[in-house]
Amino acid sequence: MQKEYGGCLPLEINKINTDYFPGFDYVALNSGRNAIAYACLAFNYKTCYIPYYTCKTVEAGLLEVGVEARYYNIDEQLMPIAPEGGFDDRALFVYTNYFGIMTHVMQQDIIAEHSHVLFDNTQGFFTKPMRGTLSAYSCRKFFGVADGAFLVGADIPRLDIPTGNSADAAGFLLKAIEAGPNEAYAMSKENEEHINVEGMCYMSKLTETMMSGIDLASVNEKRISNFNKLHQLLGQYNELKPVLENGAPMVYPFLFEKEGLREMLVENKIFVPRWWRWIEESKDTNAFEKKLSKYLVPLPITQTYDDADMEYIADILLKGIQ
Repeated sequence: MQKEYGGCLPLEINKINTDYFPGFDYVALNSGRNAIAYACLAFNYKTCYIPYYTCKTVEAGLLEVGVEARYYNIDEQLMPIAPEGGFDDRALFVYTNYFGIMTHVMQQDIIAEHSHVLFDNTQGFFTKPMRGTLSAYSCRKFFGVADGAFLVGADIPRLDIPTGNSADAAGFLLKAIEAGPNEAYAMSKENEEHINVEGMCYMSKLTETMMSGIDLASVNEKRISNFNKLHQLLGQYNELKPVLENGAPMVYPFLFEKEGLREMLVENKIFVPRWWRWIEESKDTNAFEKKLSKYLVPLPITQTYDDADMEYIADILLKGIQ
């Protein structure tokens, strides 16, 4: 595009990030699901293993590019359960870094068991990539951007795909500032539909520019602080017992077997989603996966919150479980 002069002034962002994954090759894309699909295309994988306990859009992204999706279950340590007959070692094996709390030991165990590994770090942006593997990261799950993802590895081929356009769908970011996240929710859902329709693209210029101005170290530090505060207040009740050692996670995953907790939080303006409702009804998922689908409460630890916010969230939750 030819450089233009004069006219309206654009959003001004101070560029402080130039290399997100030092020492690694990476491709900037428009969504996490497309990062996984891109990996299959770029490295010619015809089959890809993904867990049942994951978003259906991952499978959709694979099918769109002609890759066969095969599923596996997870155990109560969030680790893979081999299907009958074992895994096909020629396929790409995707392991989800659930909630962003994958430990170093878990990483090493996955690498030891599988030849072609992609870590789905869409819930763990600050988890470091590992040599000899691929990693997928999501921007919009951690930062105020409309879309964006990274595929990280070594010598990643560049494919002939278009560059995305997120400006027309990014208005919810401004709406959330002026009116709050709940008022911007409908617009954010329209943005998600835009990503689905857009298909696989390289990261938009808008998202690239906005990402370049985010203080990543500060975000990591603040999210860890918020996670630790919630764990201090809620850890004794949490059936998951999360260990944090691999960078800031997306949420604080709170698992407690009582109905109505999510609804009670929403009534108090603490908006928490229910992930992957279909898993509870599926005949292919196990009891633990169904339990996660029904009872897991992903508590927000967003970098814009502080200790007082975490104490408020914990106080509301404790009233519901005691």
